[in-house]
Amino acid sequence: MESRGPSRTAVLTATLRAAHYLFDGAPKILTDPFARDFAGFASDEEVRKALDALALRDLSRLRTAFAVRSRYAEDELSVAIQRGISQYIILGAGLDSFAYRRQDLMRAIHVYEVDHPATQSWKRARLRELGIKSPPTLRHVPIDFEQATLISGLAAGGVNRNAKAFFSWLGVTQYLPRDVVLNTLREIASATAPGTELVVQFIVPAATLSPEEGNLVTAAAAAVASMGEPWLSFFNPEDLETNMTEIGFEQIVHFGSEEATERYLIDRSDGLRLPGYFRMIKACVG
Repeated sequence: MESRGPSRTAVLTATLRAAHYLFDGAPKILTDPFARDFAGFASDEEVRKALDALALRDLSRLRTAFAVRSRYAEDELSVAIQRGISQYIILGAGLDSFAYRRQDLMRAIHVYEVDHPATQSWKRARLRELGIKSPPTLRHVPIDFEQATLISGLAAGGVNRNAKAFFSWLGVTQYLPRDVVLNTLREIASATAPGTELVVQFIVPAATLSPEEGNLVTAAAAAVASMGEPWLSFFNPEDLETNMTEIGFEQIVHFGSEEATERYLIDRSDGLRLPGYFRMIKACVG
């Protein structure tokens, strides 16, 4: 990503979340009235023009994936709060709007948005332009992973390592080398309280999918590479589970396109569906 300004894929993510909120049918998978403004648009028509200009295949399925992954993470967080978890750590937060639209959950937790300093600085400037104040229980944790580890950054940001936390790591792993992904998971497992929970999204290799779905992975990877943010790692679900088990995670639950469709997409009037590469895992630190 660029050292000055936001990640281009963070802006893309917010744009597609806005598109779901503005243009897809009801019920919304994710209700995000902040996405358009956070992405830098002044009107719904600007969002539509930006979508028309995107050289991305199957935007409908792509934005469905973005909405579903956040909805799933937030649904699981809600259940975790009932179990007593009071810290929510969003890794690679980008232009996420959770802290501004989920006041029902913000009353029970402290939220820590972790991201590169450049993206975080741009987002905070955008919030000032919009006249939106950050909630008192939100903390911004800028971490440049070339300069600091995740755990040292979280400690500096005020995270209580002796208390259980809930991590979401969405739309990030594919932009990191495999060893960095696994080392980050290792940090979480080794330096957080037992019972800490994690929801992580990842991309499966194109070769493991049907030709049509594999071509969609290849096209999506090429599109973001043209933005200067190439995909660097892919994981088979079984291999990632094995690695996570060895690292120290347990109670591993797979959540792929079939499970997500059953949970969120049945009987929709707009026919939204997910790309075949959609995969998530929920796990707990043992």
